[in-house]
Amino acid sequence: MGEPDDTPSFHLHELEPVPDEDVLSNLENGQYTPKPRTNSFNARQNARGARLGLSGHTWEYWFSQVQKYSTYPPSIFFGLHLVNTSLIPLATRSVAASETYLLLTRPIYQAPILEPVLLTLPILAHVASGVALRSIRQARRAKLYGAETPQQRKALKVANLPSIQARLGYLLVPFLGIHVLINRIGPWYVDGGSSSVGLGYVAHGLARSPWTIGTWYVAFVGIGVWHFIGGWAWWMGWREAAALDKEREKRLGATGGYLGNAKQVKALQKRKRRTWIITGLVLAGSGLWLAGGLGVVGRGGFGSGWEAKTWDNIYSQIPLLGPYLVS
Repeated sequence: MGEPDDTPSFHLHELEPVPDEDVLSNLENGQYTPKPRTNSFNARQNARGARLGLSGHTWEYWFSQVQKYSTYPPSIFFGLHLVNTSLIPLATRSVAASETYLLLTRPIYQAPILEPVLLTLPILAHVASGVALRSIRQARRAKLYGAETPQQRKALKVANLPSIQARLGYLLVPFLGIHVLINRIGPWYVDGGSSSVGLGYVAHGLARSPWTIGTWYVAFVGIGVWHFIGGWAWWMGWREAAALDKEREKRLGATGGYLGNAKQVKALQKRKRRTWIITGLVLAGSGLWLAGGLGVVGRGGFGSGWEAKTWDNIYSQIPLLGPYLVS
């Protein structure tokens, strides 16, 4: 009788081919382009058509630069705003005492020239360049995947929704519009200017409509801080901290399909660690802003005398929102 066969048996399973999602992402974003088989004349013609001027850069490059550098002036503006509306009230613990410091910096960011330069034009450029970049990348995806009919292109758009960072930016626009309407356009429309608008005006509005304005304020601060910190993390090279794709993690496991590749697993752990750092900064920044904005200014209470009457008049006549701000 022969010796028993102790050789372990292996069972092979046929798996569906899974594309390298890192390469696919780079293809869709234009960070990797396979070299086509073409002659030198066609290559020169294609390069000439895809690039602009003597610089040799594409439309996508220039829109990316506009989107990046248009964040710098608003960052200065919101830095000043954080100091005025949160840090100083936290330090003084008084709305009246904080108003003095707000008046000192008001000429810097409410001047007729500086305000559009620091805020209005950069924000418009940032949003427009973001929409243009998405359009360019959607066209690239359609060409990459052979989407020719309107239905195919629509399905491709649905399958490639904007990132969380982009969606936060789009969501921030209406909140920012309401902020401008209440604090800039409304006072100009009713009172002919915004000289009466300060921390007391905000405190009075919160006292009049604590749930309406308070809920909007919390959402506005949370979305704004998240978008700003996430955006700066992106520009600083932490773009991979957008977190591991949940579908990929669900399909390939917690290691994202990198099990056995120590370098890739280490990189994945680094991405997750950075994600936690960004999340912590968002929570800390939002908490700090709300601590001064709601914890001090929000508890300032109603105004008095002619100022209170002026503020009531402004709030009640703000276009579209007036009836909801004097409840």
